[in-house]
Amino acid sequence: MFGKKIVRQLYTSCGLNISYLDVPAARAVMMAEKSQSDGELARIPMAVKDDAPLLPLSTPIDEIRLVPLFLNNESATAHANLTGKRIGFLNGYRMIASVLPEDATPVATSDTFQLVNLLERKRIDVALTLEWDALAAKYHNQDMVIGEPLLESSLYHWVHESREQDIACLSGELNRMKADGRLQRAIREGIESGSPNQAQ
Repeated sequence: MFGKKIVRQLYTSCGLNISYLDVPAARAVMMAEKSQSDGELARIPMAVKDDAPLLPLSTPIDEIRLVPLFLNNESATAHANLTGKRIGFLNGYRMIASVLPEDATPVATSDTFQLVNLLERKRIDVALTLEWDALAAKYHNQDMVIGEPLLESSLYHWVHESREQDIACLSGELNRMKADGRLQRAIREGIESGSPNQAQ
């Protein structure tokens, strides 16, 4: 949810209006790639098709990490090797394919709440998620254990090619947010206030 807040701040500072289509992650990027929306909130480059009509801002929002999230220390020890495990992830995260073991049982979920809920109910052994979401889950359940990153990449906001003229202002404002600490403050506040009881 705090990703929306950050992007909204960028657009407002540039005098631009923004409205969100609240759809599952997989559908969101598909709609953006088919020009059914004006952009995509945040994606790593490997998750966007080369021929998509989408352009990234010149500055990444942040460096992100894909991490395994375990229920507790016992679970982390038992499932540290992902081979043969029931692994949950957010449907639409194309990066998952590059780290998912062939013999794992994949469990795609529609939102972060569902992913954490399955982990807490022991319906999955491991949840693969962005470190931000893992930190938010751990903030609400200190027993959870975050494993070593499986993948790291720059995270960009993408706009439709028809909005290319907006990139300079949006990128400039993002640089200012990073320089004066507003971006990191927003991320920290999002992690601390992001409730796992809400769909992300």
